[in-house]
Amino acid sequence: MRVLARLRNKLTTGALLIAAGAMGLATAPPASANEPIANPSITVTGGCAGARSLVQIYWHSSTEASIHWKLTDTDRGDGKPPVLRMNAVGADGAQPFQFVNGETAAVLHGDTVSGGEDTWNPSDIAQFRRLQIITQNGNTASGVECSTTKSVYNFSRVAYHYSLDQIDKQYVWGHEGPDTFDCSGLVYHSYNRVPDLPSDWTRKSANSYYSWAAGKAADNASDNSNLEPLDVLRVDASDRQVGDLVFYDGHVGFYAGDGRLYSALNPTVDIGYSSLDIGLPRLGEGDYFRIVGVRSSTSS
Repeated sequence: MRVLARLRNKLTTGALLIAAGAMGLATAPPASANEPIANPSITVTGGCAGARSLVQIYWHSSTEASIHWKLTDTDRGDGKPPVLRMNAVGADGAQPFQFVNGETAAVLHGDTVSGGEDTWNPSDIAQFRRLQIITQNGNTASGVECSTTKSVYNFSRVAYHYSLDQIDKQYVWGHEGPDTFDCSGLVYHSYNRVPDLPSDWTRKSANSYYSWAAGKAADNASDNSNLEPLDVLRVDASDRQVGDLVFYDGHVGFYAGDGRLYSALNPTVDIGYSSLDIGLPRLGEGDYFRIVGVRSSTSS
């Protein structure tokens, strides 16, 4: 397993200890704090009594992400250090996030610690489908009081990746592939190919997809603490990312970057790229929608 060449984990306060297997625990060297991600794809909080984590993820593509994490000891009097582990998971297995000194677990003795990696590209994973975040209070030495696991799914990025396989195929109203598509059929087909997508993903019209997405996004807590296995984030235009869904009255497509739309537009053009300005009114006052998922479990 390779050591990430550009790994930059930073400390804020307290002392960070890194789990080192049979070699015991080694104290990490102090460093200046790195900055949180300004426009993450998703921010997820986790933990249980005595330990709290906050993890930001920005997916650059279906194989690469930036990670920023923060671990906090919320009960310093319990004698149990918080522990954080993260794994990128794909069809080829799991690739652990490597903290300071190349270790795969951060063990905190102190108030709080944070760090990150700008270009995490797990070498053994062809598709970065989800991030598994394990936060626990206590370790082998102190005893583990509780542990939470959150699996964070990258549905929008992976679906967009699959949609590109259909470029230059024909538009046919009401079709959802595999050879011809209308706009919502392309969206349905692309998401339906995503591994781990919950089974309640159904075929809808463009406007019905919008109503579903807007309704899901409206239920989110401000800190995303209640995100579900299939959920939606409403995104301002200034924070849009490649793969986000763009809704018009009667049309839906993927934001493709650089002011472009990727969609099955109409019978006169093949599936492909266009300007975002296609002459139809936008739904949602110009907002974009990102489809994500979070599965959670707790043990004690």
